[in-house]
Amino acid sequence: MISIKKYSLLISTILLLTFNNVIAHASTYITDSVHTSIGSNVKYLMITDVFGQFKTYDAKVEIDETTKELIGVEANIKVASLTTENTKRDGHLKSPDFFDATKFPSIIFKSKEVKKLAENKYEMIGDLTIKGITKTITLKGEYTGFIDAGKMGGKRIGYTAEAIINRQDFDVNWNRKLDQGGVLVGNEVVIELKIQAAAS
Repeated sequence: MISIKKYSLLISTILLLTFNNVIAHASTYITDSVHTSIGSNVKYLMITDVFGQFKTYDAKVEIDETTKELIGVEANIKVASLTTENTKRDGHLKSPDFFDATKFPSIIFKSKEVKKLAENKYEMIGDLTIKGITKTITLKGEYTGFIDAGKMGGKRIGYTAEAIINRQDFDVNWNRKLDQGGVLVGNEVVIELKIQAAAS
């Protein structure tokens, strides 16, 4: 009969070998900003969506090089790069009423866990930091493919992901009430990611 000490040692060894095997097959891919979209949708006047996109960020994707399955993501997004294609609105969004880009220049995301839901479908749990406030969010997404484009771009991988957050959870509270009822800006924000990343 195996002793508790030997059993614990066996389990520890198996876990260590498993961890080392994952690390051995892990590869870092860097997002290609020309073919990547990091943005969000917010209701305006209760009837239409306004899409905002961040143009500047540092983001990396960790994948299992053998299976091409997603391991994790880290991103540092520059608030000052936000654009909604309207200069006046963009200036307001970067002001203390919303993101306060001067005081809080970055939005940070770090994944903590990735779950495979089905073929090419996954769920990612991670910490999102906006205005110095960190909340755990869940992104649901899809693996859209892998290609080795050779001289046309090397190894590349694609993912999409979406999450819904409440901007008030991150102290992004500014709003105006409408005379007819409702508010000028919705509190629910749909985060939309379309990522193409290249092997580093």
